[in-house]
Amino acid sequence: MGVNMTNTDKMNTAQKVVIYGCGLYGRGLLFPLICQYGKTVIAYVDKDEKLWGSDYRGVPVKAPEELKQMDYDLVLISVNHPVMIEEIKEELRRLDVSGEKVCEIMPDIRYLDLFYDQRIYWIQDYARWIYEKGIQGNVAECGVFKGDSAKFLNKFFPDRKLYLFDTFEGFSDLDLKAEKELGNEEFNNSVFANTPIFDETSVSFVMKKMTYPGNVIVKKGYFPDSANGVEDKFCFINLDMDLYVPMLSALRFFWDKVEPGGAVILHDYFKPELPGVKEAVAVFEKEHLEKEGHGINKVPVGDGCSIVLLKDM
Repeated sequence: MGVNMTNTDKMNTAQKVVIYGCGLYGRGLLFPLICQYGKTVIAYVDKDEKLWGSDYRGVPVKAPEELKQMDYDLVLISVNHPVMIEEIKEELRRLDVSGEKVCEIMPDIRYLDLFYDQRIYWIQDYARWIYEKGIQGNVAECGVFKGDSAKFLNKFFPDRKLYLFDTFEGFSDLDLKAEKELGNEEFNNSVFANTPIFDETSVSFVMKKMTYPGNVIVKKGYFPDSANGVEDKFCFINLDMDLYVPMLSALRFFWDKVEPGGAVILHDYFKPELPGVKEAVAVFEKEHLEKEGHGINKVPVGDGCSIVLLKDM
């Protein structure tokens, strides 16, 4: 598919947009495209026949063949798997869609800003508050995957060291076994339990997304072994490790290193198919209560998924 225009050119000149893929990523594109970029989303297209004829937030979902009858400027491919992307591109060639009207969102790190969700906005505002209050300490993320939240931490805390902890190889077999033994049916029947996941990444891929790469310290390996020797104090930590054992280990490792006024955010706390996150918080809170004689302040972020533990000032 010959492409003469850059993705930037395509995004800047397009007005009428079709989103290819009405899954998690595709749905997440809708409001940013409308509100941040001023685009008109005329339709979703998707291979799933069960979705044809339905709509998402008033935008109709159609079969790919219907592209032939649509008047559009751009088709945004909103899937995250390289093989699937190539299959979609091949299908678009078959449908005679010009390469100049096709844009792959996921491989282009600049356009992942489209996925600014409530959690990222919350982190941005909290970073501003950290600076206003003069709270010291560095920043960390456990569970980096492709770096799509880590890059914001690097951007929002431009003068702080950013520690990135991840195996960069997916879940540990031991942690996965422990999670399955919790006996939660939603987890055991989910993609997290039964499909290799989070291994399509690398340190080099993540580092390309960093605004201030000189501030980044990558700690590759199994946590908490990978944290040996880290004695820094921290003002903000993002925990996105999904499973009970690593999340509890991270809370135990970091909490005493968090500066007064700092915070730890836990992704997936409210996600039913990842019950280990909530269980880890409950166990850690019980330990903290027995040790300190008081609980921990918890605040939902408002993204339907995450919770924050706040360190008293």
